[in-house]
Amino acid sequence: MKLLAVLFCCLPLLGMISAAEPAKAATDYVRFVEGDEGDSLETAVVRFESPQKVIVDLVGAIHIADKSYYDALDVRFRSYDAVLYELVGPPMSERTKEQMKPGGGSGSLQWVGTMQTFMRDTLKLHGQLEGIDYAAKNFVHADMTSSQFHDTREKKQESFLKLYLKLWQAQQAAAGDDAEADSEAAALATLFRILMSKDGSLELKRGMASQFDEVEKLMSGVEEGEGTVIVGERNRVAFEVLDKQLAAGKKRLAIFYGAAHLTDMEQRLLKRGFKRTTTKWLKAWWMPYE
Repeated sequence: MKLLAVLFCCLPLLGMISAAEPAKAATDYVRFVEGDEGDSLETAVVRFESPQKVIVDLVGAIHIADKSYYDALDVRFRSYDAVLYELVGPPMSERTKEQMKPGGGSGSLQWVGTMQTFMRDTLKLHGQLEGIDYAAKNFVHADMTSSQFHDTREKKQESFLKLYLKLWQAQQAAAGDDAEADSEAAALATLFRILMSKDGSLELKRGMASQFDEVEKLMSGVEEGEGTVIVGERNRVAFEVLDKQLAAGKKRLAIFYGAAHLTDMEQRLLKRGFKRTTTKWLKAWWMPYE
């Protein structure tokens, strides 16, 4: 099931690839919590403060989640001077109806939208694009345009197949002598059993959610060397937008990005003199026991 979880978070969600090698005290931005009444997948809101009392909250995003998760985020976002958001392509206010779909209407990213929609429906969750109010006045686009994304990928010769192979190699290296006993055939059999069960969506959610924190650790080598477009280069663009917002006098900001982008963003903030202060957790998926 681990490889399935990696595929789920890293490929269809365009942002759940872990960032550059974290510091020893790296913050978790996603976690799986087991409780007495049920389990939950949670994302962090981590606050950073500069010596000038500027606040930047890193808000981890799960791109398909329970509706209550997005409702809570919408309420939280009203308190910021600016909310910097990710989405490859044009700002939401300039998008056509086709570009409002996952994948941004780009032909080469259309498979992302197809897979994300499939997983949303299979797991009985809601999509981020429908759940978040991107028309809010304080929302600021902080990601690459489609042409920037594709041009940078070509320049770095970075294909999704190449990324997947790197992910697979990281998984093999992480397994080491403790490689899982289950074969790929057994894993597929387990997946088939879940999908055919009475409430397969809940069991599948629990199985995937339990591995999200492992994915962060597993992907720690993806950004080695020159980094990737899908994480490092997009983070660079986001921080260029952050600098413009700070120059405009904004004092209370949020960066709303896929959770695994945030380890790298944290390091960027720390290098600028920000200090980590508080962490709050939001339930993205709730999986009650029956």
